[in-house]
Amino acid sequence: MSLNHQPIRFTHLTLSQMKTAEAIRIRSGSTMYFYTFASLYAWQEHEGYEIHISDDAFVIKHGVRGDNAYLLPCGTESGKKRLTDALLSSCHPVFSFLTDEDKLFLQRNYPGKFAFSACRDDYLYLYDKDAQIALEGKDFKTLRSHVRTGHASANVWTTELLSPDNVPRALELTREWVRGRADGDLGDAAAAETALLNFEALKMWGVLFKADGKDAAYIAGVFVTPEIFDTAFCKVLDKRCDCFVKWELCRCLPPEVKTVDSEEDMGLAGLRTHKLMRCPKELVRVWKGEAI
Repeated sequence: MSLNHQPIRFTHLTLSQMKTAEAIRIRSGSTMYFYTFASLYAWQEHEGYEIHISDDAFVIKHGVRGDNAYLLPCGTESGKKRLTDALLSSCHPVFSFLTDEDKLFLQRNYPGKFAFSACRDDYLYLYDKDAQIALEGKDFKTLRSHVRTGHASANVWTTELLSPDNVPRALELTREWVRGRADGDLGDAAAAETALLNFEALKMWGVLFKADGKDAAYIAGVFVTPEIFDTAFCKVLDKRCDCFVKWELCRCLPPEVKTVDSEEDMGLAGLRTHKLMRCPKELVRVWKGEAI
């Protein structure tokens, strides 16, 4: 029986799948952080992610969003269509995190079969790295002020790249950050711990910050491409320092990086205000596509 006529089998993500999944993503030309294996692996428990992977495409089941919720298959055009056909043969799939290009793929291959709605809470914030360092012009006035405030909160700031030697300190900083939170969803902390515990295997990169000799913050993420860095996890003990450590991160990134992906704001009013204040160069529009 062909794949198109039988249910797709999904499994938990394992590190052994990373090489194949990343090769598929890179060949596909995807620049969306949520297809990186590091992001999928770190968030799989919180988001209910499961994977089906073949030689030329993979598809992610997004369990937390419903029984028929998925990310659009990632891979070759034929592989994406084969897996989409298989899903359509067994259910009415709902695809989250669709870009404009993904929407066009569905409209072209399945005309009239999907209803689309814009998901503002999932829009991605992309920043120009060099502009974030320079902070020039009136648009950056407020951000410049926040960066100065954060820098002035300590007499001496030092940075070091995250590595297996200092990842345990970042893990402890995450736990201290959790202890300082009175409420809120701490799924981010669990995902951050998963990422840090598998830092080398997931090929992550990041910076650990000290303020006056004490660990104060870290940012960890992945290179979506050599030109795009995704700031997957940012833990800052003193909120006043948030803009400063993000500014300093940009100064630490390799010169070939041109874009910093700060992901979505999840509809949180304070987070949206903060991300907009930092003057993104682009908001990537994101859609939900539901089979009808």
